[in-house]
Amino acid sequence: MLIETLSVREAREQLPRVLERFRKGDRTPVGVGSHRKTEAVMVPVEVFDELTAERAKSLTEAAASVRAEGLTVGAEAEAITERWARGEISTAHMRELVRRLHGLP
Repeated sequence: MLIETLSVREAREQLPRVLERFRKGDRTPVGVGSHRKTEAVMVPVEVFDELTAERAKSLTEAAASVRAEGLTVGAEAEAITERWARGEISTAHMRELVRRLHGLP
């Protein structure tokens, strides 16, 4: 997805307009970064809520699959994946932590 990326200066100047767009229902993400390289993305809170809800749903489905196989998810792995579902850590970091937890490379 190609998104508009604003410099930090532009983001400061345009933040009221971006928020107004979000309030009016525009769901288009807006990037912020240096030298037009996107380093962060602003989205309406509804979009963020949908993304985190989708992650939580994925975890619920994965846990159900594990239980269907007669297994359980450990508390440590569950804590890691919950951090991922809340958007606190990236998918790559979540995978790394879970693999390390289980002694995998």
